[in-house]
Parts: sequence; C-alpha cells; structure tokens
Amino acid sequence: MKSISIFGFTGSIGTQALNILEDSEDFVFDFFVCNKNIDIAAPIIKKFSPKYVFIDDKGAREKINRSEFSSTSFIPDYDGLLKLVKENPSDIYLSAISGFSKVELTLLAAQSGKRLLLANKESLVIMGTRLMQIIKESDTDLIPIDSEHYSAYLSLKELDQAEISKLILTASGGPFESVPLENLKNKNVTEALNHPNWEMGSKISIDSATLVNKCFEVIEAHHLFNLSGEQLDVVIHPQSIIHSFVEFKDGSYEAQMSEPDMGFPLSYGFYKQRVAFRKNKTADKILHGLNLTIKEFPQDRSFLLDITKDIIQNGGNRGLVFAAINNYAVEKFLNEEIRFIDIYNLIRSNYEKIEKKDLFELEELNENYIEIQEHIRN
Repeated sequence: MKSISIFGFTGSIGTQALNILEDSEDFVFDFFVCNKNIDIAAPIIKKFSPKYVFIDDKGAREKINRSEFSSTSFIPDYDGLLKLVKENPSDIYLSAISGFSKVELTLLAAQSGKRLLLANKESLVIMGTRLMQIIKESDTDLIPIDSEHYSAYLSLKELDQAEISKLILTASGGPFESVPLENLKNKNVTEALNHPNWEMGSKISIDSATLVNKCFEVIEAHHLFNLSGEQLDVVIHPQSIIHSFVEFKDGSYEAQMSEPDMGFPLSYGFYKQRVAFRKNKTADKILHGLNLTIKEFPQDRSFLLDITKDIIQNGGNRGLVFAAINNYAVEKFLNEEIRFIDIYNLIRSNYEKIEKKDLFELEELNENYIEIQEHIRN
C-alpha cells in the first residue's frame, strides 16, 4: 500500500480527493493538514484515520475532541509538523492549501523524491524557479492537479518540445463572462462566487471571476513545461470542455477534452493511470449536443496579461508582488470592504509602484511579502 499526505484536506480539492479514495484499500494516510474547519475535519479524520493531523488555527485546534480519534496523533504546532513531515516521508503528497500559507509543506514534498500532486498555484507563481529546481534535483514525480495543466501534462509528456509552437490554456470566463469591465462595478460577493461550471473555494472562485486565476495558470505553465511567454496564450471557453490546446509547428492542434471534473487529474495522480473514479462515468454528456465556443481574452482586462508576461520574462519577486496584491484585494472584497472592480484597481495601481528585486530563498520571500502588504495598506 502507498501512503498519502493531504495538505488542505477540508478544502474543495482535498474533499474531492478523499471521495475518490474512500473505497480504496490501496492507500494509508499519513498527514492531514487543514486551517480551522473542524465541522468538516472531524468526520473525515474519523473515517480515514490518518496517523497525524495538524489544525493550524489555535482556537479550532483546542475545540476538537481528540479523545474521539484514538488512532490519530494531533500535532501541537507548525514547527513540529514540519519536523515530522521531513522525518516521515509519504509516497504521495497532495498540496491543496490555497494561498501562501504553509508553502514550506510544498517545498518539503518537492524535496521528497516521491510523488507530488500540486494544486497550490501560489507556490509556482511566487517561487516557481526555485520549486522546479528542487523537484528536478530531488527527482520528485510532479503531477499538476489543475484541469488545464493536467491536460497539458498529458499532451506534452511524450512530445519532443521542438515540435511545439504554442500551449493555449482555456478559461471559462467565470460568472461574468462577456460582461464589460465597466459593468462590473456593482457585482456583489454572492454573484462573484457563483461559478457556472466548477465548485471551488471562495478565494479561487473570485480569482476565476476576475480572470487573475488564469494569469496565475499561465505563469505556472511557464514553469511546469519550460515554455516562454511567447509560447503561452489564453482563450475564453465558457463550456469548460476543452482544457488546453497544443499548437504544433506544422499548424495542427491537439486538444484535451472532458467534463469539468477534478476527479480526472486527482485519480490519475493517485494511481498514475486513467481509472474509472466514478461509477457509470461516460462521455455521453460531451458527445450529445456538443457545442463549443472559443473567444479571445477580454481586451479590457489585457493589462492582467501584460503583468503576467512581465513576471515570466523578468522573474524575481514579481510573481509575489502580483499574488500578494491580489490576495489583499480578494480578502477585502470577500469582507465587503471594496467593490469587485476595485480588485483590478488595486492590482493596476500597486504592481508598478512596488520595488522589484531578485529573491530566491523562502525566508527572503516571506520578508518581502510582509513589506508588500505594508506598502498596499499604506
């Protein structure tokens, strides 16, 4: 049996992963990590009996009744978690914690020489060069757990890179697809969270609505597949059936198609082969009444792509700057302290002003993140 650790086990990706694994006898569970949602965490811990659990929020950590889980050890602090993860490597890691929080866990998984299923976007956005270097040096088997990058992974893994002209990622457009930027001023949180195709956490749902998420994915693709900014593009595809296109130098294309379901990359990541992760799973929904629409990325948000290209071309702390500003703005919007359109305004007004510099180590990035947050608040 293989051992699995899940960082972010109560979130959207984590719970979908556990739904796939619940009837399997092929795995045991090492480390489960979450923030504070003990209402979701408790029944999961009871059902899957991981060896170790870490709950980040101190208040939530103190509330959970540990006596109910006799076969699970609860780790009291983050440093203790890092030490145990380093000393007790798992066969498979699923990194699915959203945002910058606990990026050290992703780095430990990257150093393991085992298998890393990566669903944490920010780790590649803020320190992609360093992360990919660690993965290469450690010979860690990296599988991207994201519909677009997973589809590109399948398309590109057997190809000679000299044959590839371009990788094109698709974006659904989110709940405001085809809505001009000037008409987004009064969109509220409920509307922004109402994604038409995917069920996701609140942060990534807002990022999808603004299209910032797709810019993050372009930066990720640059690092994952060693492609230049000129070799990467984005189109709007509202149905979320085509997840990526590979354009070849002879002018032909290859597209990966499936229903919008994270079960495809997750099940492949666990088993390293295509498996039937749901009963009666067929392509009937796609094949009957197939209607696919492709549109250009909206011109009134092209400044986001300009920032993305600058990050890919010049590196340094630019990805951190972009992600930090966006994190701050999304949190403000979710707390109903700013309007939806102010997310764009904060990104546009702050990205150029913040000092750009070369950073490589995590400690430097953490220090710079604090500096960026102070700049935005002032």
